[in-house]
Amino acid sequence: MKKTAALMLSFFMAIGGSVVHADNGTEKKGQGENVKKPKWELVWADEFNTDEIDKSKWSFDIGNWIVDENGNGVAQGWGNNEKEYYTDSKENAYTKDGKLILKAKKEQTTDQFGTYDYTSAKVKTKGLFSHKYGRYEIKAKLPSGKGIWPALWMLPEEDKYGTWAASGEIDIMESWGSKPNLVAGTIHYGEGWPNNKYTGKDYEFKDGSTTEDWHTYALEWEPGELRWYVDGEHYQTQNKWYSKGTGNAANFSYPAPFDQNFYLIMNLAVGGWFDGDPDASTVFPKQMEIDYVRVFDLKNGKYKTPTEPADEPAVLPADAKQPLSDGNYIYDAAFEQPITDVDSGDDVFSRDYWNFVHLPDFGGQGAISVDQNLAKITVANPGSQLYSLQLIQNLSLAEAGTYKVSFDAKSDSARNIMVKTGAGAERGWVKYSNEEVFALTEELKSYSYTFKMGNETDILSRLEFNLGGNGTSPVWIGNVRVEDITGEPLDENASKPVLSNGNHVYNGTFDQGNMDRLTYWNLHTEGAKANVSVEEQTREAQLDIKNGGKTPDAIQFSQKGLQLLKGNEYTLTFKARAAKPRTIELNVTNQDGRIHYSQPTTIDLTTSKEEKTIVFTMTEDSDMEAQLLLNAGGSKEDVYFDDVVLLKTKDGNVDQNPLKNGDFSTGLAPWTSYIHYDATAGIAAENGEAKITVGNQGNEPWSVVLEQGDMKLSRNVTYEVSFKAKSTKPRELELTMENAQYTRFLSEKPALTGDIQTYAYEFVMPSDETAALKFLMGKTAGSPIGEHEIVIDDVVLKVKQ
Repeated sequence: MKKTAALMLSFFMAIGGSVVHADNGTEKKGQGENVKKPKWELVWADEFNTDEIDKSKWSFDIGNWIVDENGNGVAQGWGNNEKEYYTDSKENAYTKDGKLILKAKKEQTTDQFGTYDYTSAKVKTKGLFSHKYGRYEIKAKLPSGKGIWPALWMLPEEDKYGTWAASGEIDIMESWGSKPNLVAGTIHYGEGWPNNKYTGKDYEFKDGSTTEDWHTYALEWEPGELRWYVDGEHYQTQNKWYSKGTGNAANFSYPAPFDQNFYLIMNLAVGGWFDGDPDASTVFPKQMEIDYVRVFDLKNGKYKTPTEPADEPAVLPADAKQPLSDGNYIYDAAFEQPITDVDSGDDVFSRDYWNFVHLPDFGGQGAISVDQNLAKITVANPGSQLYSLQLIQNLSLAEAGTYKVSFDAKSDSARNIMVKTGAGAERGWVKYSNEEVFALTEELKSYSYTFKMGNETDILSRLEFNLGGNGTSPVWIGNVRVEDITGEPLDENASKPVLSNGNHVYNGTFDQGNMDRLTYWNLHTEGAKANVSVEEQTREAQLDIKNGGKTPDAIQFSQKGLQLLKGNEYTLTFKARAAKPRTIELNVTNQDGRIHYSQPTTIDLTTSKEEKTIVFTMTEDSDMEAQLLLNAGGSKEDVYFDDVVLLKTKDGNVDQNPLKNGDFSTGLAPWTSYIHYDATAGIAAENGEAKITVGNQGNEPWSVVLEQGDMKLSRNVTYEVSFKAKSTKPRELELTMENAQYTRFLSEKPALTGDIQTYAYEFVMPSDETAALKFLMGKTAGSPIGEHEIVIDDVVLKVKQ
């Protein structure tokens, strides 16, 4: 019957009409009520009635690794610790009796990256078919068994909003092989890993049914809403998510990232974080059968109009840790209660008050005391990880709440700390906020960040100050507050710190903030009439001018709060066009427009979008509240703006020699050292040299480290680093320049010999960063070489002239 239906479908589609519809009857709701289904019309399908897999519809992923564009391995196990090697072999993927079969086999295979004990298959429609919105319906029969992970899911055709998961992922269905009574539907979103988020729900089969029976899994996707079904039963709806790209000032405008084309993926994984690895009870081969895949559009294209999720008051359950009378969710901000010392995973945390964590497995050693209502953390050994030393307090967070974290902190020298809010072990250490890095100084300063609780309410959340992995300088922390700021308006004109990509302009691409996509921008008219809007497809700001007035400044499209520093050169670029050829005027001024930092510049526009550039030097005093003025008055022709970028192109305040004591003439300070527990080594300054005596290299390059951190490096500046070194046994060391998130701006592996040699390298900083120069002298290439001594001297880091 299926083949007959497919032949009829092929006939009608060939003559230009799609007549096959999804079931448009009454759907079963999870709560028992009935509701009329929307009407769907078929736009793409595969019934798998061909003798072979249709290569015009499906391609294969091959291997076990995520690779870059040059074929270099980026992440093993597809980033999920999976154990299978995907092939395009007919042994692993084929059609039979009108079904697609994906088969996992226990057999060994090898490639350039390693050897694998299982083979399987993964098919996808990337580059062949992708779609936005609609109903996605798949009838499938899935295998069970520990470590078996079948999945039906979707990824964006283009990473429009950034790397995974900023551009989104939609899991129509995935199942645990060890729990065949359950399936799950999930969305992944947020920022690029590791600041990604996910939300979803499980579905439990009725009447003893399992994944090994035939079931129909469906997703209905409309703007701002995703609905999941099993056999016609609706079991969850998701309509709250966000996306934020690197260098963004705000989230991409809702409903991003689920407002772009996605392609389909079906795979049968073996092992991985989801269900663990196979065990002795798992019998191979395993096969996943797909009867059909069908994609429908809503008839007449009348999709929902998305509604931006409203900020609702955060409500905690009665058994939660409630905020204090002043609104602070943190208890004992003055550190007047005893602080619980935690040096083992078996230790009991204080739920209400502070905990000082120093786990020996990661090398962190230190002590905590109270100094004038500040917690003082003294670092004996920073350990190998940021979480080697932590100051933690449990708190309760409500789903959908928006929270502000603030605190005061200092050190006795420049150093970084990382602060985040997240779950404990019982929820798999899920992050609720980003991992925020703060550069401390000798002056006690206030710091803050905000985040939205996108996960379910957690009455045992954790506020973590991560103090490890960043040298031995002590840290003082006080006046810690977590406050619910749900619904508080954004001050769009406040002073704007420079974004991580160097841009001083916020939302210059007109795709961020509120759904009007005009957050941070202002329109002012005087003696003129105009309004501004952003079309979804073009994502450019359109000035719709009814009456242009008499002068350019009669219509001002502006952004306020730009931070400009005296002595720096700045370059402003933007793209613009007009309905008909005309001119506009551009200017950068102080807040009231009286002081001009750039001279008023007349720009000629045509009907084609063209990039425009102006360059100016900040000769006036620094201004943290400058404004950019795009003046479009004096004409009635509409103007369109896009891609507005203001960058510092020459730094008048660059530290020419940020590294200190490179000749070790005054001992090791401000250098710091780290020796992991799996290594034995000694690091000292002797006779104006750094001498590293290595007994056991350990298991990692970072098992033995000499570093100098907290150096302020400037965007677009080319730096030269040089040093002299030798080793009593030939070996490599790793030289890196990296920030607190371990992003590397320089990574070299010089080969040392018994003779002192000079090594020199150059690198260009992509952004303004606080970074550390590290000599990694643990295990690198090859086998351990036993006891040896390394000498390092005359380390120089300077701006290339």
